Amino acid sequence: MKRYFKEDKGAVIVEATIVFPVCLVIIIMLLYLGNVYYQKSRIEAIVVQAVLDGAAYCADPLLGEIETTHTVPAVDSVDYNPYRYIGGTFKGFISELLGGMTEIEDSVERLIKSRISGLDTGLYTGMKPGDYDVLVEYRSCFVASSICADVEYKIELPMRLLGERERISLKFRTHTEVPVSDSPEFIRNVNLVDDVLERTGAKEEIKKLKESFQKLFRK
Repeated sequence: MKRYFKEDKGAVIVEATIVFPVCLVIIIMLLYLGNVYYQKSRIEAIVVQAVLDGAAYCADPLLGEIETTHTVPAVDSVDYNPYRYIGGTFKGFISELLGGMTEIEDSVERLIKSRISGLDTGLYTGMKPGDYDVLVEYRSCFVASSICADVEYKIELPMRLLGERERISLKFRTHTEVPVSDSPEFIRNVNLVDDVLERTGAKEEIKKLKESFQKLFRK
């Protein structure tokens, strides 16, 4: 029995030399991955807050003026683009003519980029998010609208695999969409259509057509 224990002493040392490095690598990887997801949560918070601000500006065109001057401006002193909800669904000439959400989209995109670029490396050096691509878009189907942001980025781990020149990196994508429309906006859009029909004279033509159908069915 004593002889058996004497022979087993060397095996414990061999096992320790194998298990200890493996456990150490696993612990380090877990710490690095924890920092990766910490950075990921920070970016998601930035995107959500920026899109919420963008939705607020889409819903209330006077909000920017109020935040700048700290007073409520007169309605006739601010170009609030009453047709921006229609213009926001198009790009180019129609958006320029009716007024759209391009300016808000650009401001949200700049805000997200500036805040991500201002992030530090987190708990460990060399783990600052990079290669990020931001796309902000206003979506509308007349009765409902929303503003969304898609952000793609990469976070590198401060370690390399054997034989590799580049560090290990993880790619992520964050999607956030916040509704802009509500019941008052639906009413506003209905009034907008009524205004367009009245200005173009189509409303009178629709009334005449309705009267003609009524006379036809009465006979």
